[in-house]
Amino acid sequence: MKSDNKSNLEKYYQSCPFPKPKPDKPRKKQNGWKDKPNRRCWYTGQLGAERHEIFGGPNRQTSIDHGFQVDVCREIHERLHANADDWARIENLKWKMYYQHLYEQRLMRLGVDRKEARKLWMTMIGKNYLPQLPE
Repeated sequence: MKSDNKSNLEKYYQSCPFPKPKPDKPRKKQNGWKDKPNRRCWYTGQLGAERHEIFGGPNRQTSIDHGFQVDVCREIHERLHANADDWARIENLKWKMYYQHLYEQRLMRLGVDRKEARKLWMTMIGKNYLPQLPE
């Protein structure tokens, strides 16, 4: 029923003298809540974990696209987001290093050399979290 109404509205708007413009931007991805009750916190094993995107801000969608996420309970999620204590800063850095290493290793298994893999990472995320490559 709802989809029929939406379809009829779209037809109506397209037949108007000045049709409603279609959005150019893709919709932002969400982590969804469908499987939240079954997720376990990586740290505590507690059920009902939330997805924490490792790279936030402008790289949040990239984190979702590439699976740079970890399931954590609400308390730890808030702590990681606040990034206010030594533990949270160290854990956030560890996760960033882990996912960068994983991404570069995946590319190298596909035949990309180390320098090119690092370059692709830098293009995507914009910051290096691993030791510099030898020249």
